[in-house]
Amino acid sequence: MRPSIRHNASIRAVSRERLTDQTADALREYIIENRLEPGTRLPAETSLAGSLGVSRNVLRQAVASLQGLGMLRVEQGSGTYVADVADADVFRQIAAWMGSKPLREGDYLEVRAIWERGIFEKVIERATDEDLDRLEKLAAALTEDIDEDEEYARHAAFHEALLQATGNPFLVTIGTILHRFFWEFGYRDEVVHKPPRTRTSNGHLEIVKLLRLGDLRNVDRMIALHLTPHLPEDDDTSD
Repeated sequence: MRPSIRHNASIRAVSRERLTDQTADALREYIIENRLEPGTRLPAETSLAGSLGVSRNVLRQAVASLQGLGMLRVEQGSGTYVADVADADVFRQIAAWMGSKPLREGDYLEVRAIWERGIFEKVIERATDEDLDRLEKLAAALTEDIDEDEEYARHAAFHEALLQATGNPFLVTIGTILHRFFWEFGYRDEVVHKPPRTRTSNGHLEIVKLLRLGDLRNVDRMIALHLTPHLPEDDDTSD
C-alpha cells in the first residue's frame, strides 16, 4: 500500500472572474493589433466565443466590461461594434472637468504645441528612413482631391504613423487618444480655427521634409505649419 502524501496547499479553482478578464484582454488585443476602426463589427457571438475557447456567457461578460470602458458598443439585434473613443465616458468626464468657461483658442494651441514639440523631437531622434518614407507617402495622399471625411481619415493615419515613428508603444496608445480628443474638443464646435485647407493638404509634406533634415531648430516651423490658423504665406496668391 502506497503511503499517503500530504499536500500543504490545495488546488485553487480557476476564478470565473479571471476567465472573464482574460477574455476581455484577448478581445482588446484583437482590436488594437488589427487596428480596427470605430464602427467595425466584431464576428458573431457564437463564432467569437469559439475562437476564444470560452462560453457565450463568459464572452458576454467580457464584452460588457469593454463596453463599460467605452471600447465596444452593443446594438441589440445588430451586433457588437468597436466604439468611437470620442463617445466614451472618459471624454465626457474630461469635458465636464474643464468647467463652464469657454475654451480659448490661445490656450488650446499652447497645449497642442507643447505636446507636438515632444512628438517631433522624438521622431527626429528615432525615425528610420522607412518611417519617413511611410510618412511622406501618407502626406502625399493628403494632397489629393478628397472629401472631408476621407481627409480626416488620412490625417489620422499620418499622425498614427508619426507616433509610431517615435518607437514608443505607450506613446502611440496615449497619443492616438489625445489626438482624437484634441480634434473633437477643439475643432468640433469650431472653437479653434483650423489652418486653411491648402496648408493642411500641402503642409504635411513640408513637415516630412523638415523631419528628414534632422534639425531640432525646425520644430517650431513644423508646429506652426500644423497648428497656426494663419501664417503670412497663406495670403500669398501668386502663381
